[in-house]
Amino acid sequence: MFRGIGFLMKYTWKVEKRYIFYQILLQILTAVVPLADIVIPKCIIDELMGAQRVDVLLGWTALLLAINLLGNWLISFLDGNSFTLLSKVFTSFQAMMADRLSRSDYARLEDPKFLDIKAKAEKFIYANGQGFGQVMRSAFSVFGKLFTFAGIVAVISTLNTWVVLALVALVLVNALFESKVRKQTTAWDLEKAPIERRTSYFLDLVENFAFGKEIRLYGMKDWIVGKVREHLQVSERFYARQTRLLNQARYLSAFTNFVLKGIAYGYLIVSVVKDLIGIGDFTMYMSALLNFSAAMRELMESLLNIRQFAGYYDALMEYMDVPQRMYEGRRLPVPQRPYELRFEDVSFRYPGQENDVLKHISITLRDGEKLSVVGENGAGKTTFVKLLCRFYDPTEGRITLNGADIRDLDYDQYMALIGSVFQDYKLLAFTVKENVAFQHAEQEEDGRIRDILMRSGLAHRLETLPRGVHSHIYRTFDEDGFEPSGGEGQKIALARAIYKNAPIMVLDEPTAALDPRAEYEIYRNFSQLTEGKTTVFISHRMSSSKFCDHIALFKNGEIAQYGTHEELMARSGDYKELFDMQAQFYR
Repeated sequence: MFRGIGFLMKYTWKVEKRYIFYQILLQILTAVVPLADIVIPKCIIDELMGAQRVDVLLGWTALLLAINLLGNWLISFLDGNSFTLLSKVFTSFQAMMADRLSRSDYARLEDPKFLDIKAKAEKFIYANGQGFGQVMRSAFSVFGKLFTFAGIVAVISTLNTWVVLALVALVLVNALFESKVRKQTTAWDLEKAPIERRTSYFLDLVENFAFGKEIRLYGMKDWIVGKVREHLQVSERFYARQTRLLNQARYLSAFTNFVLKGIAYGYLIVSVVKDLIGIGDFTMYMSALLNFSAAMRELMESLLNIRQFAGYYDALMEYMDVPQRMYEGRRLPVPQRPYELRFEDVSFRYPGQENDVLKHISITLRDGEKLSVVGENGAGKTTFVKLLCRFYDPTEGRITLNGADIRDLDYDQYMALIGSVFQDYKLLAFTVKENVAFQHAEQEEDGRIRDILMRSGLAHRLETLPRGVHSHIYRTFDEDGFEPSGGEGQKIALARAIYKNAPIMVLDEPTAALDPRAEYEIYRNFSQLTEGKTTVFISHRMSSSKFCDHIALFKNGEIAQYGTHEELMARSGDYKELFDMQAQFYR
């Protein structure tokens, strides 16, 4: 139950120690001020009922007011600053979760089970609408209530023991029932996490302008909104069940509070009538008993928050324990150039599938060689590239770089060797310069970025942008931003690869969205763009293969043909058939 709190305390101590010290002092003050409000009024009332000495009355009153004023000032200061410090911890924790996700294996991002685990883990942050911030306060509240109990027990120790036990029993009965309610609520929260993830996806379809054209042209609005409504209704049923159960807990709490006050008032009134205690004692005991029961309820509430939180903590640990296989292994430094990449009897199947997508692939890419990968859709071309980029690891066989299994190489260093332009490239709602240079944008000269964009074919469009390379892509954060066409976006993606200047380049349909003139310019400059680089070029434009040293034709997950363009055209086979099929439309 307390594992989650232990984890949070360690994390908070690492990020912001002051929060823990502030909370300890805050809880002590939060206990002292109410105790003063319990004891000092008794002294004032006893003096009023007795000698009525002005100096004594003024002294007690001044002490009470001073404790309240200074105490509440300090409480406000500590509480406000604790919130700020906790926000720092919260921000750090969110960043840690984002870093964890960014370092997760690419394969995980395509795995629905992993995404469901992630959604449940996020409950650790946002549970009950306040997440671990509320639970941290609950943990320190338990500590604070120990001081409160110590003082109150000292006050009511002279009362009837059975009355005190009866009050404690009522609070415990209420806490026991609410504990069951919280446990069920947590289970429902985790159960509906995957549903909420799907709802968020459908809402994003409606809100994201990238899907706007298809939604309108294909009349998908009602269909998608129907999906949103369907998943929201499922969530509503969870909320309805939670509300009914929580209401039952509130009803029981109201009843036990009614009985508790009845017992307290009844016993103390009888004691006053029988002259067992005075009016001052009545006031002190009544205030002590009510504060005792309130403190008990708050303690139980805090413990229940912690217990409920334990379920979210388990989900977090499941997420944190998902292995990051790409960062495991020996993590050797990458070798020096020249590079030789070799696929050695590589087979691969996607997780959860029964059939291999690639079967016994053996091929060698020598330093500076340009390989064209061709074949029909579904032949395994993109999967081949994913393995080369180490988004996935082979199911069988191995991929080596200068003889070393790439699984043994430092993952980040290996990724730094590869520049890429994928057909499904993504642009960020940042400036053009930031989309090319990313984290290096601030240090990079504008002139170099402009030169690279011109080499990628974006010169004409760049001249029309009033802020040049500092123009924002999209209007998400800047009303003066521009919407690049598919071809323009692909040129920016190509500029990224040129800027990275990695020794290995992967071009997956890099001209798919380009017009004929722009495609011609790219092909004309192909040798210059890939000069000195080991290049893997995937394209359905068979003519592009003529620029490459070798061609690998994939069919049904296997390399069906391999050779130069002239060699493959000289023999009959799928490559010649596909090339002639396209060529006839240009004759």
